[in-house]
Amino acid sequence: MNTVTIGSRGSKLALLQTNQVHDMLIEVYPHLNININIIKTKGDNDLDKPLHEIGGKSIFTGELEDELLSHNVDIAVHSLKDLPSTLPEGLIYDGSPGRADARDVFVSEKWNTLDKVPQGGTIATGSSRRKAQMLQYRPDLHIVGLRGNIDTRLRKLDKNKWDGIIMASSALHRLGLHSRISQYLDPEYFVPAGGQGAIGLELAVDREDVKPLLNAIIDEETTSCCKAERLYLQKMESSCFSPIGCLAKIDKDDFIITGYVACLNGSRYIKKTEKGKVVDSKKLALQLADNMIQDGAKEIMGK
Repeated sequence: MNTVTIGSRGSKLALLQTNQVHDMLIEVYPHLNININIIKTKGDNDLDKPLHEIGGKSIFTGELEDELLSHNVDIAVHSLKDLPSTLPEGLIYDGSPGRADARDVFVSEKWNTLDKVPQGGTIATGSSRRKAQMLQYRPDLHIVGLRGNIDTRLRKLDKNKWDGIIMASSALHRLGLHSRISQYLDPEYFVPAGGQGAIGLELAVDREDVKPLLNAIIDEETTSCCKAERLYLQKMESSCFSPIGCLAKIDKDDFIITGYVACLNGSRYIKKTEKGKVVDSKKLALQLADNMIQDGAKEIMGK
């Protein structure tokens, strides 16, 4: 095919990621014509209400997916952690380019680390997982809600004089805002969201003309890890407002995947790790989910 149309949300971060995909494709296919269609989603229209009140993760993807199914766009580019683990019929997560730093970070104008925040300090986050992990680590903290794009969140931090906010390292690095990071949070205590740090490429299952183009820019190791994380989330039947995290990595010949679930206030949680061969990544993801469920994960999450 000579022309490809990519669908993207209109935020600065979304367009930056989409342009990264654009540049990777052009590097491999210099004569390919690429159009970028900016599509406004429900999540972009309502920035005040908590996610669970307006539809969960699908509020960031629904309109893009409609365009994929109607073939108005050939590829949709997402922050993979925003892409629901179960997709509408007719769509697939095809893979990801190389993953950026998957960790969460603490951003503050007052303190260098979370440990230095005074007792009863205020931390803002829009994520139930981050809230649970914050309260698990520091039960004395006051957690407030936070939504909006990256610039908006940073402005709210400055305006409200909070002690800090929790964000994704990858977003700040991609936007050149890494100087705002006060502390990288250890995944041992702050297990990231499934897919965090990765760009997700979504397309319609019947687009066999598009898949070969994407094969050249998809990173096999990143995609293997992300598909395992998404399989774990799918097995756990997670939603965007369940405190749940998952991180997979490959260390030489070993595949290591860690899962986390908690209740909303972080007082009860389960964290487990499975390790095995890379070829068994999917089996290990399902085994991790089964072990978590046997230990009462769904009851803790309120299922």
